[in-house]
Amino acid sequence: TGGGYTPQPQSDIDETEDEVKATAGTLGGFTITNLHSATVYVRFYNATAVVVVVGTTAALVTIAIPAGSGVSLPPAGIGLAFDTAICVAATLGVAASDTTAIPGANLVVGSIYYK
Repeated sequence: TGGGYTPQPQSDIDETEDEVKATAGTLGGFTITNLHSATVYVRFYNATAVVVVVGTTAALVTIAIPAGSGVSLPPAGIGLAFDTAICVAATLGVAASDTTAIPGANLVVGSIYYK
């Protein structure tokens, strides 16, 4: 672990929320690669997977990742606090209400670091 953070591999971040941590925690960093041919928007939610409805639940953070590229924020420092839980999802549209699925599997992948 880097800086006390635990890595969680993600093999398919898509429009269905994935729970990174089911209780309050800290997002310490991430490395996410977009293998799709269009920009994707990765969203982090301060809620449990049971509560998150992609396109309805407000995201705490949204990150645009251009086609065929990646974004990395190494785990270090204080991180970003989530007082309920940490969930992640990705869609093709930038709007907070977007639910557009990324066609195909395993196109948005990486690791998320939390504690």
